[in-house]
Amino acid sequence: MMRFRYMISAAFMILMAASVASAKSDGGGQISIGEEIKPKDTSKERRFKNHLIIPKGEWQCGLSVMYADLNSEDSDYMLLLQGVNASASIFRLAPEAAYAFADNHAVGVRFQYTNADGMVDTATADLLGNFNMTLENLNADSRSLSACVFQRTYVGLDNLGRVGIFWDYVLGGTRTQSQFYTGDSSSSYSLKKKIHLGFAPGIVYFPMSNVSVQASISLADLSYNRIEAYKDGRLTGVRNSWKAQASLNVMDISLGLTVHF
Repeated sequence: MMRFRYMISAAFMILMAASVASAKSDGGGQISIGEEIKPKDTSKERRFKNHLIIPKGEWQCGLSVMYADLNSEDSDYMLLLQGVNASASIFRLAPEAAYAFADNHAVGVRFQYTNADGMVDTATADLLGNFNMTLENLNADSRSLSACVFQRTYVGLDNLGRVGIFWDYVLGGTRTQSQFYTGDSSSSYSLKKKIHLGFAPGIVYFPMSNVSVQASISLADLSYNRIEAYKDGRLTGVRNSWKAQASLNVMDISLGLTVHF
């Protein structure tokens, strides 16, 4: 079984929140937090009301952290492998900042660092006796840096302005260097450059008036990818491709904490 340990390391951000003298603003005196936002077109019937949860003019500063650990001893994904001894881990750190240009609408930037490591000491694959493969001392390392801009739309679900949902439209770029090798580190590696347009919904909750926690997941992504292969510092191959996908991947779940001021 895959073990996921999501860590929201934000004690310093809570201290920042405690030092904020004022609570969330009321959107310039127009409507208060939790009040219903009236639509421009009142002739259409709506299934639920949209309450103010993020007032215009508000700034946000947030941090999300994710750590996932996979071990062959308790993983259901290793059923096809015999005598396997493998492990992998993924760590992701993503600070972000945003500004509310309208009630329940914000635009922001996000930077992300991801580090993934994996190791297979021994493993034997046997597919119905027709295919056999043995792996020994296989290592994998991957590190990536990414930056993006996003536009976020909120929908407040209660009249206290505490609970809401949101969705992000994301435009960004990622640079990833990956290496697969046996034994000692190899001079061969691949460099992947990606430009993508994505969609990520989520849920937000305010335990304090100016501090929120949120969870989001990437559901759809359209990207252009360029992969370059290197050996001994020399370029040995290039591959360019377009990719469109819509999927639900638990590895894309992010938990975060945000300070609003």
